[in-house]
Amino acid sequence: MEFGILGPLLVRDEGGSHPVPAAKQRALLAALLVRRGQVVPTEVLADTVWDGCPPRTAATTLRNYVMRLRKALGEAGERLATEAGGYLLDVRAEEFDADRFTRLRDLGHARLREDDPERAAAHYEQALALWRGPALVDIPSETLRRAETGWLTEARLDVVEGRTEAGLALGRHTELLGELRSLTAAHPERERLWAQLMTALYRSGRQSEALAVYGRVRQVLAEELGVDPGRELRAVHGAILRADPALAAPARPARARAGFVTPFQLPPDLTDFTGRTAETADLAARLAEVGGDTGCRAPLIAVVSGQPGAGKTALAQHAAHAARAGYPDGTLYADLRGSRPRSATPHAVLGGFLLALGVPSAVVPADTEARTALFRSLLAGRRTLVVLDDARDGAHVRPLLPAGPGNAALVTARTRLPDLGGAHPVHLGPLPADESREFLARLLGPARTAAEPRALAQLAAVCGGLPFALRICGARLAARPSWAVRHLVERLADEDRALDELRLGSLDVRAVFTAGCAALDPPTVRAFHLLALAPTGTVGLATAARLLGESPVRAERVLERLADAGLLTAREPGRYRYEPLMRAYARELARHRPSPARPDPGLPDTARPGPRTPRRAALVG
Repeated sequence: MEFGILGPLLVRDEGGSHPVPAAKQRALLAALLVRRGQVVPTEVLADTVWDGCPPRTAATTLRNYVMRLRKALGEAGERLATEAGGYLLDVRAEEFDADRFTRLRDLGHARLREDDPERAAAHYEQALALWRGPALVDIPSETLRRAETGWLTEARLDVVEGRTEAGLALGRHTELLGELRSLTAAHPERERLWAQLMTALYRSGRQSEALAVYGRVRQVLAEELGVDPGRELRAVHGAILRADPALAAPARPARARAGFVTPFQLPPDLTDFTGRTAETADLAARLAEVGGDTGCRAPLIAVVSGQPGAGKTALAQHAAHAARAGYPDGTLYADLRGSRPRSATPHAVLGGFLLALGVPSAVVPADTEARTALFRSLLAGRRTLVVLDDARDGAHVRPLLPAGPGNAALVTARTRLPDLGGAHPVHLGPLPADESREFLARLLGPARTAAEPRALAQLAAVCGGLPFALRICGARLAARPSWAVRHLVERLADEDRALDELRLGSLDVRAVFTAGCAALDPPTVRAFHLLALAPTGTVGLATAARLLGESPVRAERVLERLADAGLLTAREPGRYRYEPLMRAYARELARHRPSPARPDPGLPDTARPGPRTPRRAALVG
């Protein structure tokens, strides 16, 4: 649950945001929020909601407003209680953005006093990320704004100054110049900002400009406030005139690590990883380039795509393990479960990443955007590799991507994620025949491989070069040392039982294919089934249009959706191919579809799906 006043009024739970359209109800809710956990007397609420001029019916009207708020706020409405003489909103400190902001401000100040500017800067960044606009910007109560916005604005400027102080301590004076010029123009009365601007100019080798700034601020203070510069400004001015060594830029830390944990979250590498030579070399070269200080100005984003079971996860993990040395600040890993009904949310994944990077749980931001901002701030200036497995689409991974140079992200997905701008694509087709045989040979050992080389080649062919199927076959044969390889080949040759054979424990080809179809809309799933009834595994546009009873233009759209989902391979314009096991799966499902009341337009009699048989129904169910 999240409540916010640092910007437009915010109430958000797992179901999403709950806007409050009525102006006076917003004022009532904000008045309860700023006194969270306290009974607020009805008279105080009435003065706030009606700006000191409440009507005679204020108490009755407030009761109605409270009833409506409870309904509008969903689960959060249960927190609004009626008490003797007033109302109470039960909100914990970590759920309220103003409380989280002040806690982070205090943590930043404490770290700065402890001479830990890096952690101080991180806390200040988290605090500022909570602001979504001016505080209470949509609350129509001058009474409330007068009471609250002044100290909140002052506290925000205090954090801005603290962040700048931490940045100067970290040697970021040149990067801060533009921001400090804007801040001093917007807040000429803040002498600390002027002192920071003079310090940044001096450390950037611009002593005369720093002295000119002092002359300008002295004039501004005299004309607008009738005062002379304070002690801090005078001290900086004197230090510049003396070229005081204490004012010089600090040595930029090689990589301050206080409070920063170096994570290593990768699952174990596969000891029997085989093949994908070209793809592995491509990823290795790109990861080495980004992780090796070669002047890259943006992070590498690589997307490994391919049909279900193509070995995307195995390749990404293998490449990440091989590249570890180039990313001394660690590797982060998340299974996004994008092909499953309940995928992992970026909000939850970011929370795990921040904890892994050493952020205390009490100060992990509640807002997803704030978590992203903090995550990217922590990775700035570092070299970290992020592996995001099984993404649903571009929006699923975008909040999880690092932004600074030197970092990299490896993403796996069924589709190529074309909306992820600048990403390097690595698409996995079937393993070549020689790599398939080599994979099986590593799983079975040299004796069995030498005994049945022809059967081994047949087994690789019947699996269609699908790494997941090859692994299951190798594991089944390893578990059955008395079986000949040709015995399994014969069992797989029967299309009706092939997918039943490709199952061992939690490894199940049919289940992987089913997950690959789960995100498709029903018309596309229907097309996936029916197109497999074509005489061959390659489907042309004209054949697809006839089988689907659609125009060629509409049929092509369906084919492209299937190709984007990794269920078909587009070999050339207008021609699409089922990989062997994928076709067997689609034909199995086509046979199980109930017979339509009327034949599909243009569907040949020989290609119509037949009635569902009890035996196969049991297999699918």
